[in-house]
Amino acid sequence: MAWPNSSFMPHAVDISNNFGVIVGFIQNDPQKRVQYSPIIYLLNFLPSNRHPIVVNHYIPFATSGTWQDLLSNSDADTYSAKYDMSISINRYGDVLVGMQHINRVFLFSVNISNPIQLTYISRNTNGRSLGNGKSVAWLDNGNMAAILVNTYSLSYQWLSSQIYFYDMQSSIYNSNSTPLSIFPNYHQLLPENFSPIFLNMISSSISLTLMDSSGNLLIFNPTPPGFYPSIPATGSVPFITFPESCPLGMYKNQTGINDCILCPTGTKNSGNATVQCTPCASGAFCPLGSVSETSQSALKIIEQVIAYPKSSDTTIFDEILIQNMFHIGSGHCLLISPLFWTLIVAGLAILVVISMGILKFFIRHHTCTQIRKRVQWIFKKTDLIGEGELWVGEMPKKGPCTDITCDDGIKELYECHCCSRLICINHLIQHIETTKQNKRRLDSLRNELNTVVNTLELIVEEKLFTIRREQNLIEQAKKFLDISSTPIDELQNIFEQINQTIASNRSGKNKIR
Repeated sequence: MAWPNSSFMPHAVDISNNFGVIVGFIQNDPQKRVQYSPIIYLLNFLPSNRHPIVVNHYIPFATSGTWQDLLSNSDADTYSAKYDMSISINRYGDVLVGMQHINRVFLFSVNISNPIQLTYISRNTNGRSLGNGKSVAWLDNGNMAAILVNTYSLSYQWLSSQIYFYDMQSSIYNSNSTPLSIFPNYHQLLPENFSPIFLNMISSSISLTLMDSSGNLLIFNPTPPGFYPSIPATGSVPFITFPESCPLGMYKNQTGINDCILCPTGTKNSGNATVQCTPCASGAFCPLGSVSETSQSALKIIEQVIAYPKSSDTTIFDEILIQNMFHIGSGHCLLISPLFWTLIVAGLAILVVISMGILKFFIRHHTCTQIRKRVQWIFKKTDLIGEGELWVGEMPKKGPCTDITCDDGIKELYECHCCSRLICINHLIQHIETTKQNKRRLDSLRNELNTVVNTLELIVEEKLFTIRREQNLIEQAKKFLDISSTPIDELQNIFEQINQTIASNRSGKNKIR
């Protein structure tokens, strides 16, 4: 048959009873940036046509500004694994097309009674990588889809391989879809000799066969509700799954090769029923995948407060220095401002320099020359800095600013101003540190006081118990004395108890002395 575009290069095909879908690349105008574009053709097999004909096509276009929009596919005319494509058609006329080089899987629909239109439904994009749709397959008579998602870098370096299972009847398939299950997972691990790189998969109406990069096969057989396909750890090729009951906190209510799913929030599965999860009691805590319920009263609210990291003392004053170093206020602040006095001294120095220059270069008089030499001699003898060879020295360090203190803590912080804020802030920090130390000492004393109070309470309770016991002995002895018929054994017993009590009290007093 003749293709509408003679440059068409097929990459994948699937055939139904009366139509087929084929996907590949076509060559564009050599002047265009994108040299090869993917295209999907719908073939009609109706007897009236006598031979297959192309009745419709679909060309995927990348969204402007995405990384797919930057692809030129310049080497698509030669075989490369990254340009592999896949197609699968179910009995309802739904078509899955996987294009891993743009990381997308497309869902189309075809009217099986009159297959003349390829209707676009949705697409799934799996982020900024390659490999989504390496292979696609329909399961459960077309109600479930299996997508082989190989994750490659943009330079086509393999990173991971997974199979996503989607329920195509009860949910919408798009980039935001959540799969029913993903293989492999924490309880469906690969066999020892099975490669983690998946290449292809094929399916029947209910089962699925997966092939790895070494040619090994893993066959997924369907399992009844309450069971999932367990993977054999070892064995001969091909590896064949066997049914195993769902783990605790999970359930499965349909027949298929998909894994069990977590119990929804508010339900639980402790192992008695794996077909469905049982509701938790009202008000009980049952998160996703619960095995049992927990009473809200057993939960504790923990508020974790992380202290703000303490800056070093050298960085505390940075902003204050920058703010006040080049600030000139009014009144008293003007008199104690370091910038003000710096400008005064700098002005006098500039005036002296200008005067000396005038005396040297513009006034040719003996007296002026003597004055200039005298002034120069004075400055050389004035050792402001170094060895006396420079005219300008540093300002005195002692000044009114450093004499100001804040004696009343935080209150003085607002009364001091200008450069003295540094001293106030320093005083405030010392005050805060002292307060922290006092608080720690106070907490320690409170804990120690609480300990001694508890100890004293125990001592007092013990003494009160002893006093009550001694009072009972005295009352019991008086009763025996009032009764003339009291047996001699009871009198002897109470007599010995009173003597022991008196002896123990005397020994205790001696110890105290």
